[in-house]
Amino acid sequence: MVSPVLPQDTRLLLIDDHHIYLDGLTLTLQNLCPGVTLDHAHTGAEAERQVRANAYDLVLLDLQLPDSSGLALLQKLHKLDSLVPIAILTASNSPSDLDAAMHLGAAGFISKTADGAMLLEAVTRLLFGEQVVIGNGTQPLDRQGSAREVGVTPRQLEILDLLAEGLPNKVICQRLNLSEDTVKTHLKALFNTLGCHNRTECVSTARKLGLVSF
Repeated sequence: MVSPVLPQDTRLLLIDDHHIYLDGLTLTLQNLCPGVTLDHAHTGAEAERQVRANAYDLVLLDLQLPDSSGLALLQKLHKLDSLVPIAILTASNSPSDLDAAMHLGAAGFISKTADGAMLLEAVTRLLFGEQVVIGNGTQPLDRQGSAREVGVTPRQLEILDLLAEGLPNKVICQRLNLSEDTVKTHLKALFNTLGCHNRTECVSTARKLGLVSF
């Protein structure tokens, strides 16, 4: 298969405070697509200055920065330039982080374990307007899609997250602003859908299906 080639006027902003990783990422992308401009930012404030000063084709953003969370910065950068696609490039493999990022308008969610060829393919797809999700070990993190396939609703996913934390029904009710009867109904439906008989078995099965990761 022929490797994708990016146009030489492509300009990317890489935002990460880990200098060694950033240097390695830059070297990888430069080797795979010579001529592409790669700008760096190590903090949220520096990233904001870069986006104000330059027009980018794509921004790759880590979730953790010294002065800002990646999700908060994602929202700020969208306000500065609503057209530039911003993808999360992170060591996190948490479905909750994925859900939050995509809800806030991220164009993609890519694990830092992705190799150079996979990363270049992801960048190319993002530049063509596709949504890209690549999890740890190249496994997809799209638990919403996995949930739909097995018949688990978005509300039941939220309950699964809280079940995985070991929270009792009363606390789940408070967190989600639901009545206890409603939570019990969702739990009964989850047990039936996943073929489980108790909360522990339900969480274990959900992990195996990629519906929760912690």
